Amino acid sequence: MSRSSSEVVAIGIGSAGIRIVSALSREKTSVGRFAYVTCDSGDLENVGEGEQLVIESPIIQRPSPSMVRGLAMRYHGAIKRIVGEAEAVFVVAGLGGATGSGLAPVVAQLARESGSDAFSIAVMPFEFEKKLRFYAGLALKRLRSTSNGVVVVDNDTLFNSGGSEVTLKQLHDLANAGAVKALTSLLERQSKDSIPVGLNKVLGTISNRGYSFLTSATSGSVDKVEEALSRAIIGIGKNAEVKNASHAVVFLTGDSRLSAGETALGVRRLGSMIGNPALDVEYAVNYRGGSQLRVSVLASGFAETKYDSYDPLDSVLRGKSIDDSLDHSLVEGLEMLGPCD
Repeated sequence: MSRSSSEVVAIGIGSAGIRIVSALSREKTSVGRFAYVTCDSGDLENVGEGEQLVIESPIIQRPSPSMVRGLAMRYHGAIKRIVGEAEAVFVVAGLGGATGSGLAPVVAQLARESGSDAFSIAVMPFEFEKKLRFYAGLALKRLRSTSNGVVVVDNDTLFNSGGSEVTLKQLHDLANAGAVKALTSLLERQSKDSIPVGLNKVLGTISNRGYSFLTSATSGSVDKVEEALSRAIIGIGKNAEVKNASHAVVFLTGDSRLSAGETALGVRRLGSMIGNPALDVEYAVNYRGGSQLRVSVLASGFAETKYDSYDPLDSVLRGKSIDDSLDHSLVEGLEMLGPCD
């Protein structure tokens, strides 16, 4: 079924998700509406266009993801109203913190209950943020069960390209900017200087069983197509077995000199570099870039990722879960409070 931009909604969850969706709202994409959901009103400063929802909390202590889900229960109706009659909903969140880990699976589930297809964009924490791993791993598994498809964006790929001399704020800014560029490639509209892949093909790729990974890399060398493509694939390989990819989309962004031969080379080489010559590959081209070529790769079909180890019980339970429902909790007495909105 064809999807028009008015039927596509992007919802940013928590600080990272809100920054990414806000930046995405300023790009020319297939997304027709934008919304922002958070527990901290400070996340909404200087955001782009779109509806805003703050989950108010009377709790002084730092909440856990399950507490955030408990606080959000009275807002389920408001979240469903944001979803409206959208055919596709993109749920964008950084995982590891309480808000993103707690709310993203809930929003995806509510979107599906409203009759929409939910596609989650999960931004995983940096390798050095070890204290965030457990919640991030659990939230990612829950997103897989509540979403029609999950796209994983790995912050460490951008850390390696950013270098160790950048500040922590610059590092997060780099990660968010990289995510926005990659997502813009995914969701770009038809224009005179681009050949988009089309939203239906993107969603078809994401909807395949397992997880999808979205990576990007740049190169200005003589062999820029092969070099950038190789770097993007290495980024996926750090998180999953690349040979297990079943579908892929390659996006090339360059200037007006980006040739048809270079595009064809990227499409041909992707399967052989991944180790699957029969890989089903779609492509898109954008001529509004610079002299350096940017190659973004969306690959899907991964049943296992490195994030499985973030949950120490996963290897013991062998994929099963003690409680695979979206548990929630509140401090005793708070369940009697009236609505905050």
